[in-house]
Amino acid sequence: MFQPTGSDDVLALCHMFANRIGKVFASELAKYDVTIAEWRVILSLHKNVSGQEITRRWAMDKMAVNRAIASLEQRGLIKKVRNDKDRRIIDLSLTRSGQALYEKLLPVANARYRRLMMGLDKSETKLLREILIKMIIHADSIDD
Repeated sequence: MFQPTGSDDVLALCHMFANRIGKVFASELAKYDVTIAEWRVILSLHKNVSGQEITRRWAMDKMAVNRAIASLEQRGLIKKVRNDKDRRIIDLSLTRSGQALYEKLLPVANARYRRLMMGLDKSETKLLREILIKMIIHADSIDD
């Protein structure tokens, strides 16, 4: 059980929290032979998007996204289509099998989310969401 200390800064707490979320959900996804990276790709494909867009949205390593895409494509869960407007871009979409997997996993993810958010009331949830959005936007604006 986590015991906070006075020296735990916000960033460290964010990392601790993210690791706990990922650890629990990774074991649930493993039952479906899906990794966290693959789930993020599947989750992103409610509309046709490119790997580049997925990488940007989740702030994931490009190679991790490419590996997830290759694995999902090899398993027949996603398909690639060249973008009509920009031939350099490859749009991704779920196949029927991919959509079926998404529909199996979404209730699992939503149940996990509800269990996790039970610790906050509506106003705390709203405030946390607003703060996280503000921090993500700010983090994206920082030059490396």
